[in-house]
Order: sequence, then structure tokens, then C-alpha cells
Amino acid sequence: MSGETSAHMLLVERLISHVRARHCPPRGLLILADHHTFGHNRPPHIAGYTPDLFASDLPATFEVIGEAKTMADLETGRSHRQISAFLDYLSLRQGSSFYLVVPPFQRRRSTAIVDGLRTPNHSGISIEVIDGL
Repeated sequence: MSGETSAHMLLVERLISHVRARHCPPRGLLILADHHTFGHNRPPHIAGYTPDLFASDLPATFEVIGEAKTMADLETGRSHRQISAFLDYLSLRQGSSFYLVVPPFQRRRSTAIVDGLRTPNHSGISIEVIDGL
């Protein structure tokens, strides 16, 4: 947790709930999140960035990266580089997923931003933009 706003923390909580509901492998799901309820169990750094959520099954057959962004943050070059780095990482892992959680009514604009960052190498990644708190 890096001094995030309460709105961002609510988005991270929505992200955690969504990933738990979406991914239920038989041997369990390892979730690491940048949230106070996870204590020191933080996601790993990926290409110099720390995602809000990292998850995989055990043993690892898929990986999930999740980000929670306010619109002001999503529009920055830093966020574009961060999302691109996460997609590049996931493109090397079969069965991977990327989730972006944004404030209510921001899905269309957010999807357009993510689509603009995708390259042909990212075609194997399941990408979902979720809106709401």
C-alpha cells in the first residue's frame, strides 16, 4: 500500500472479490494484493512496477495480474507503461488474465485505453475491464 486514496482501496477490494469469484481452481488460489488485509503478502515487482493484485493456482498453470485505477491515474503515461509491462509479462504465460478495475461508468473509455496498449503478442491474454466500487 503506497499511500493510496480510499477510492483506490475500494477499487482494489472490488478487484480481489472479482478474481476470487472468477478463478476457483481445485487446489486453491494464491492471491497477493497491495491491500492492508494482506499484511506483507504483496505482489512481486514486474518490470519495475508492483501490481495491485497477483494471483495463480498451485502449482502454477495460470497467472493473473490486476490493477485498480482512477481515471486521472489511468490517463497518465506511467500507467500506460505499467499496463504494457504487465501485458508483456503475461504474454509469456499461457492461460493468463489481466483485470483492470475502474470507477463506475468508466469502462468504455478504459477499455479503449487498454485496447490501444495491446500488441499482437498480447492476443493470448484474457483481458477484462470492470467498473464499479
